[in-house]
Amino acid sequence: MKLYSDLAEYYFEIEKPGRRLDEEIHFISEVFKRHKIQTALDIGCGSGEHVKDLQGMGFKILGIDASPQMVDIAKKRFPHCKFEVGKMEDYKLKSPVDGIVCLFGTFNYLTSNDEIKTYFQNAYKNLKTAGILILDVWNAEPIKRIKRKPLGLVANIKIGTTNIRRNRGFRLTRADDQTMVEVNYVYHLDKSDIKDKHVMRVFYPRELEASIKDGKFEILNQFGGFSGEKFRRFGGRILYVLKKK
Repeated sequence: MKLYSDLAEYYFEIEKPGRRLDEEIHFISEVFKRHKIQTALDIGCGSGEHVKDLQGMGFKILGIDASPQMVDIAKKRFPHCKFEVGKMEDYKLKSPVDGIVCLFGTFNYLTSNDEIKTYFQNAYKNLKTAGILILDVWNAEPIKRIKRKPLGLVANIKIGTTNIRRNRGFRLTRADDQTMVEVNYVYHLDKSDIKDKHVMRVFYPRELEASIKDGKFEILNQFGGFSGEKFRRFGGRILYVLKKK
């Protein structure tokens, strides 16, 4: 996926129009304070902004990402923070932590039931007793309802002297026991074009909650977003606060 490799140096600015970093950090820090979280793991840390901000608030946090290019960018930007290359489904910490965060659809790249099972098994091992997992997942309901969206301009960004026009479209590719979506991007960088395809699995609450239960986690809260709003059936995301049993 070229967004996390060829475009790694531009990743945060590309995603920034669709993010509310301050709101995300506030949500996470409030959950951490409520549950007395001191040590944490950020799975799918990207270019490291969450790690930097949370460390600045006094939390001891490690960021991991499957993309070596993303980890390199994070290390260059925030050399005072800790980052490692690691796959979310099988990364093993040397010592368990109090909390784990996995945000912005990172979990949706797990497309098989075996990967999901392994993810929860390792999250369980990586957490201390009664540890907390904050999990942000794309909701299947609106994707299934729309089915297909043609490629269209979603952002026009200038980074230094580089102009980037981001076009996005998607199509539902499977809607039986597993709901799969193919998300296509075309990035226009000045005179060059970069095409990028992401194959992802989206989830219904009942489907994901079965995996959560099998993984020995308890659902403490379910939200529709980082402002703490109630989850809506056709909302874009499902945000869980889970506790290790």
